[in-house]
Amino acid sequence: MNPKNHAIQAPETQTFAQQIGAFVSQRHQLSADYEGWMRLLHADYAAVTLGGLDRESAEVVRRAVPTWDEASPAAPSRVVSAPGRETFATPEHAALVNGTIAHGLELDDTFEESSLHPAVVVFPALFAVSEEEGSSYGDLLAAAAVGYEVMCRVGVLLGAAESYGRGFHPTGVAGALGSAAAVANLLRLDATQSTNAISIAANITAGSLEFLSDGSWTKRLNSGNAAAAGIRAARLAQAGFTAPLTSIEGRDGFLTQYGRGLVEGRGLNLIAGSAAWDTSIKFYPCCRYMHGGIDLLREIRAENPELDITKVDRIDVAVISAGASLVSLPRERKNTVTSAVDAQFNMPFGAALALKTGEATVADFDNAPEIANELSDLIPKVNCYTDEAIEAAFPAAWQARVKVVLEDGTEFEKFEDAFVGSSGKRATWEQIENKAAGLVGPEMARALLAHVSDLALDDAAVLAAADVPSRV
Repeated sequence: MNPKNHAIQAPETQTFAQQIGAFVSQRHQLSADYEGWMRLLHADYAAVTLGGLDRESAEVVRRAVPTWDEASPAAPSRVVSAPGRETFATPEHAALVNGTIAHGLELDDTFEESSLHPAVVVFPALFAVSEEEGSSYGDLLAAAAVGYEVMCRVGVLLGAAESYGRGFHPTGVAGALGSAAAVANLLRLDATQSTNAISIAANITAGSLEFLSDGSWTKRLNSGNAAAAGIRAARLAQAGFTAPLTSIEGRDGFLTQYGRGLVEGRGLNLIAGSAAWDTSIKFYPCCRYMHGGIDLLREIRAENPELDITKVDRIDVAVISAGASLVSLPRERKNTVTSAVDAQFNMPFGAALALKTGEATVADFDNAPEIANELSDLIPKVNCYTDEAIEAAFPAAWQARVKVVLEDGTEFEKFEDAFVGSSGKRATWEQIENKAAGLVGPEMARALLAHVSDLALDDAAVLAAADVPSRV
């Protein structure tokens, strides 16, 4: 694989929006490796969406938009629903619903360097528009690679720590730009239109972290809203609507509003498929910042089955400081678990769960309030701290370190230089099938992966995630 063959390097005299617009307006040919990986990301997206169909938030968001039982020019896009209950909506409404459902389990992929979730924004937008346009699967995969690239690289410019510090959700705010880029590429907008699409998206994007206060559902909405906003931005640009060229780095632009402000260096080196290639797969239904600690504590549990949990004096877990406000602070708030969302953003809960049971499943997080009561003696013993070496490696690498100390002084310590499922420990098709089997059952999981793997590039891209079972 030679990713440099796919690079589009724009002059540094152009604004960020112009550089992105030039990249988006190009036709991109994916290498075999990148194409195969995009299929795997699609399969993972489909699995987590199917797995989240019955969430209460999924049922509510479906009820919130007008739908029809048959496709029509006004409502061409499938809304994710159970087989046999197929409904259709406008592309924006379908993307809003499908993106929200896909993010409901907290099991969707993560680009670690910018701490955001691209699949649940990019794929819902593209499938919705592809069904309207009659696009091919090959064009959809290439557009998805473009969307991942823009969303993830803009997220790096934004800065996860800075964005979190301002109370913004990177998936929500950078996601609209990724969705706009993907849709603009699929619609074959020219450089000027694509630039305007990016700038319009920067103007209408949103996404708050206030869901942490009470465990409500707005984080899930952020992905669906970003998917829909990107479609709106691309369609406005296609119609001729204009937006400021300095929408990203300007005095009152995107980076100033949501992140670290203007960063050093003006040149972007965007490569279709590169960010996607470095995107991580999640195997626990909780915030990605928790996964390294869970990995290691599960290993300690597996290697020491005789470990007496009642004899644990302390569990030290290094937490990357950029994610501390999500999963470990304020510490007293993390002692209380009243909902699944509370648990999904709670390192003390995740650590206690992993050490006591050796697992961290969807069922565990769905039943978190009850399980937290069973872990009530262990959760207060979890000490979340900052590790200087891990901080130095971040954000290019996400590392983890844990130590379990028993009352008699016995210690169990572990370190990992990459979370399971990251590019350093890349997920396989077999792992995705096993993950899907846990969400939708072995038979459907096999059918899903076989279908995605076998799709020809010139097939029509009309595969909404929940449409898989009825088509296999």
